[in-house]
Amino acid sequence: MIKISAPAPTQQSENGPIVAVIVGFIVLAALLSCQVLIGGARLLFAFPAYALVALGGVLGLFAIRKVRPSADQICLVSTIVFLGYVLVRASLSPVAYLARFDLYSVAAGLIIYLLTANVVTSRTTRMLILAGLLATALVHVLVGAIQFRNGDNWMPISFLQRFDYSRRASGFYVCPNHLAGLLEVLGVFGLSITLWSRWPVSSKLLVGYATVICYVGVILTGSRGGYLSVLMSLIVFVGFSFRIARAAASTLQIRIAAGTVVVAVLAAFAIFPLIGKSDYLSDRTRPLVDNKNIRLDFWRAALDQWKLNPLIGTGSDTYLFYGRKFRRDAVQMDPVYVHNDYLQLLAEYGVAGMAVFLVFLFVHVRRGLLTARRIGPRRIAVSNRLPSNAMALNVGALAAVAAYGVHSFFDFNLHIPANLLLMAFVFGILANSGVEKNSEETLPNRWKTLLTSALLLALALALGVQTWRLAPGELFAEESRIALRDQRPLAGLSFALKGLQHEQQNPELYFYLGRSRMMSGYLQKDPVGRDSFYRAALTAFDSARHLAPLNETYWLESAFTFDALNRFSEAEWMFDEARELDPKSRTVGQYYEAHLERWRNSNFTTEANPAVTEPSP
Repeated sequence: MIKISAPAPTQQSENGPIVAVIVGFIVLAALLSCQVLIGGARLLFAFPAYALVALGGVLGLFAIRKVRPSADQICLVSTIVFLGYVLVRASLSPVAYLARFDLYSVAAGLIIYLLTANVVTSRTTRMLILAGLLATALVHVLVGAIQFRNGDNWMPISFLQRFDYSRRASGFYVCPNHLAGLLEVLGVFGLSITLWSRWPVSSKLLVGYATVICYVGVILTGSRGGYLSVLMSLIVFVGFSFRIARAAASTLQIRIAAGTVVVAVLAAFAIFPLIGKSDYLSDRTRPLVDNKNIRLDFWRAALDQWKLNPLIGTGSDTYLFYGRKFRRDAVQMDPVYVHNDYLQLLAEYGVAGMAVFLVFLFVHVRRGLLTARRIGPRRIAVSNRLPSNAMALNVGALAAVAAYGVHSFFDFNLHIPANLLLMAFVFGILANSGVEKNSEETLPNRWKTLLTSALLLALALALGVQTWRLAPGELFAEESRIALRDQRPLAGLSFALKGLQHEQQNPELYFYLGRSRMMSGYLQKDPVGRDSFYRAALTAFDSARHLAPLNETYWLESAFTFDALNRFSEAEWMFDEARELDPKSRTVGQYYEAHLERWRNSNFTTEANPAVTEPSP
C-alpha cells in the first residue's frame, strides 16, 4: 500500500468512534431498504427507511462532538436554508396529505446530510457504504436483466408492482429512469474508487467489475436521460483525472493512462455488443434528443403553473393538479410529475425556492472543487504519491452531481426518496471531505455543534414520531388499494374503514372507501340496498373533495355516483367542476358525453351503470 506524506489524520478522525460506524451502517440500511421497496415511491414503502434515518439521527448525537474534521460551515448554512425553506413551504401547501411526500423525504435527506457531514466522516466507512450500495446494484441489474429478457414487468417482491415499461429494466424500482438515476451515481463512484483509492488491487478489481455492471444496467433501462447523464459524469471524471495525472510523475501518468484504457476497453466489450444485438436498445439510443418529446408539453404546463405564484410557487406536489389544468392537447396521460426537477421546483416553490437551491448547489460544488485541488494536484505535487481515498470520494461526488445536473432536466429522480437520500449522502461528502486542513479543526466550535445537534434531534424525533403515527393508516390504504385492484370491494371497504380509525387527513382513504361502496352497490340485486351503498359512497367522496378540492378524480367519482342514482342535475355540477380542472382531457370529455346520453335516456332505463373503473396501480 502506498503511503502519502500529506498530514495524517488522527486515529479518532480516520476510524471514528464506534457510534459513528454504527450510524454509517444505519445510513446504508436506510438507503437499501428504500431502494428495494420501489424506491419509496409510495409513502408506506419509504417509512422503513425514514424510521432507520430517525434512529441514526438520534444515535448520531452521541458522536457529533467527537468526530473530526468538522463540515464546511457555509455548506451547512446553505443546506439548512434551502431545505428549511422547502419544509416550511411544503407545510403551507394547499393539500396537506400530498405535502407529506416532500416533507418527510426532505427531512430524512437533511438528517442523512447532517450525519454524513458531521458524524460519518471516516473515508473508510463512507467507502464501505458505497461498496454495499454497489453490491446491491448487482442485484438491481440482475432483476433488470430478467425484466429486459422477458418484457413482462416482473418484480421480485410479489406484492409490489411497477408500471408497464415493456422490456426496459427497472430493478426493484417502479420506473427504469429511477434505476438509471441510481446506477449512474454508483457507476462513477465505482470508477473513482477503482482508479484513485488506496484499496488493494483485488478489491479494486471487484469494484471495477461492479462498475461495469452498473453501466450495463443503465443501458438496459433504456433511459435516454440516463445515457446523457452517464456521458456528462464521465466527462467530468476524465477531466479531473487528467488534471490530477498532470501533477504526477511520468511513471504514474503511464499507470493512470493504462488503468483508464483497461476500464474503457472492458466497458466497451460489455456494453457495445449488448446494444448492437438489441434492436430495442438501438432504437432507444439513436434519438437521444427528440424535439417532439412529450416532456416539452409537461414543461410548458409547469411554466404556466409557475405564473400563478411566481415568488413562492403553488405548493408541494401541486403539479398533480395544474399539470392537468394546463395540459396540452397532445398530453392525454395523467401528468403527475413535470419530468424536470428544476421546473417542478420553480412551479411549486417559486423563484425563492430556485434561488436558495442555486446557492446550495454553488457552495457545494465550490467546496468540492477546492477540496479536489487541495487533496489532488497540490498533494501530489508535494508528495508525488497518487492514491487517496478522500480524492476518490471527492472526484466521485463531483461527477455524481454532474450526472444529476443533467438527468434532472429530463426526469424527477429527486422526487423519489431512495435517490434523494442517496444524493443527500453525496452532498454530505462534498461538505466534509473527511480530511483535516489544520490542527485548529480538532477543536470543536461549541455553538455550531450545539445548533447542529439540536436540529438533528428535532428532525429525528419529528420524523420518527410521524412515521410511527402515520404508518398504520398508510398500510390500510395500501391494502384497500390492492383489494380494489383485485376486484374485492368488501375487503377494500373494510381496510379503508380500519385506515380511517388511524388517519382522517388522507383523501385516498376516503376515495378507496367510496370506490369500495360503489363497487359493492353495483353487485347488489336489490335496488334499495344498491342505492344505499351509492349514497354512502357520496359521503366518502365529499370528504375526499374537502381534503383535496383540486383533484378532479374525486369530482368525477361523485359525478358517476350521482348518475348511478339518476340524480343527473347534481352530476352535471360535478362534471362542470371536473371539466374546469382538466379542460383538455379527452377522457373527461368522453365521461361527460356518456353522462349526457344517460340523462337523455333516463326515461327509458332506470338501472344505472356506476362506471366503476380500475384503480390506478
